[in-house]
Amino acid sequence: MKKISLFSKIAMLLICLSTVILSEIAAQVHSPAHIGFVYPLSTNGHKAAEYTNNLSLHAIQGLSGGEKGLALYGVAGMVKGDASGLQAAGVFNQVSGELKGVQMAGVMNQTNLAPHGLQFAGVVNLNSGASPLQMAGVVNMASQISSFQSAGVVNLAQNLEGIQMAGVANVAKCVKGIQVAGAINAADEVKGSQFAGLINVAKKVNGVQVAGLLNIADSSDYPIGIINLIKNGEKRIGLATDENLSTIVSFRSGGRKLYGIIGMGSNLQYADLPYGVEAGLGIKLIEKNSFRMDMEAVNLFITDFKHSEYSKSGLRILPAFLLSKNLQLYAGPSINYMDTKNQEGSDLAGLRIWERQRTNTYRSVHVGYTVGLQVLL
Repeated sequence: MKKISLFSKIAMLLICLSTVILSEIAAQVHSPAHIGFVYPLSTNGHKAAEYTNNLSLHAIQGLSGGEKGLALYGVAGMVKGDASGLQAAGVFNQVSGELKGVQMAGVMNQTNLAPHGLQFAGVVNLNSGASPLQMAGVVNMASQISSFQSAGVVNLAQNLEGIQMAGVANVAKCVKGIQVAGAINAADEVKGSQFAGLINVAKKVNGVQVAGLLNIADSSDYPIGIINLIKNGEKRIGLATDENLSTIVSFRSGGRKLYGIIGMGSNLQYADLPYGVEAGLGIKLIEKNSFRMDMEAVNLFITDFKHSEYSKSGLRILPAFLLSKNLQLYAGPSINYMDTKNQEGSDLAGLRIWERQRTNTYRSVHVGYTVGLQVLL
């Protein structure tokens, strides 16, 4: 996937700029404690990489062959072998072997493998292998996540079995769990759910896609968004009117079950309601031969951008009949809640079930209808 490749290159560049990766050398000597200022000014001296320590305390920077307990560094800590326990640094932590504990850094954590380790960084967490949990202020990157990735900006993973949460974007190849992003989620295969503030992108989705604007997939039966571009789904353009002659040109798009609705139009009966927009969600209930029945939840808002406003939220049942290969006629009843500041007030309601008139506002629950034609694309 091109996006993963791009982000991977960026992440690898960060590694190269931050440090030269040290080759792993197996530790040969055990040390109960390692105290130092900056390598090689420490109790283990220039042979520090040959020692595995239970306790490491370094004012600026420390180097060791392995850690099995607590390791604290004022600026940076580098372990050329494995590390278990807690490794904490003001700026940068690196483990060239396997992390079996916790890494905490003000800026960046880097490890080769962390199937039983946790990474917490103010800016970036990098892991060449597997990790159960990564949390960073900006970027997380791992080959495999088995539990949780959380970043303020971007999460990157080849395989995810758990949850990705990012303020901007999540990118993964295979997702068995949930992606949650403020803007964009991207994946090849999703066996779970995608939730994005703007856009979800995937190839095959066995679950739910929820986006504030757009869902894109080759296959997705349950996309929830205003626009859903599903390769094996459906797309329809329609023209419809209701009991008030609110006439809307709409675009319906989605998978085999759910679809989104977006439309624009005007009211042909009242001149002070010239600009209208409609948005909603529909589900296909029945489809047999040339007949289908849909249920839709829709909000219609019409205004003159000055003093007149009309809002109608409703649930409608729409039987549809195929007139030709690509042309459908649909019509059906609706039940609606209406709120308007229009001077016509009650004239905008259909068959009223409940109503309330205030000085400048009229509200009602009423029964209406919708009728229209649509072209199947």
